[in-house]
Amino acid sequence: MLPQYHRSITHTALAAHFSDAALDEIVAANLAQDAWIYQLGTKAHYHFDNNGIAEGLSYIEELHRTIAALAEEAGGGQVQRVAFGRLCHAAQDFYAHSNYVDLWLAGNGGLVSTVPSEIDGLDQDLLSHPDLRTGTAVVWRDWIYHFWFAAPLARRIPPRPGSHQAMNLDSPEKGPRFDYAVEAAVQRTLYEYTRAADAILRTRGKQALVRFTDGA
Repeated sequence: MLPQYHRSITHTALAAHFSDAALDEIVAANLAQDAWIYQLGTKAHYHFDNNGIAEGLSYIEELHRTIAALAEEAGGGQVQRVAFGRLCHAAQDFYAHSNYVDLWLAGNGGLVSTVPSEIDGLDQDLLSHPDLRTGTAVVWRDWIYHFWFAAPLARRIPPRPGSHQAMNLDSPEKGPRFDYAVEAAVQRTLYEYTRAADAILRTRGKQALVRFTDGA
């Protein structure tokens, strides 16, 4: 998703649970994951690209383990928030870069019979659906969609079926399904916070959770 939507989703899901300073750190880490060094092929799972669904899920679990382990350290709160911001970016991109929304719409009457607030971003049947996939990107072939000076050419060349450019729901320009992806991403972000908070509480108790959420 474009940065402004990552920021909005994160604020919507988490503003009630973090101080302003802590949330600013989470958002900064979230947005930093779109740096060019994290767009290369070996980091595609940071964004659930190239059908790296299993790798993306493993990445999220790795960050959860880091967050729980840091609860043992009195000064670990800031590092926890960075890890959580990166986790949130990946989780949010899953809905924008996969066909999850399409699968949900297909099973619930489509755009004419639903509204975005009805989507279940944590539907276990869809999360394990055999047809779930994400878009693929080939840098040498898809570069025209990512540079402003190539925009006239990009408008004349249809994206490859199954490509990131064809599948992504990164902005409202992609149509009404974007709002469904946003709603699902908000739900998933809140779910991942609940997981992290529960793990911190079990590990070190309420004081450790305050260090994570306060940012003072």
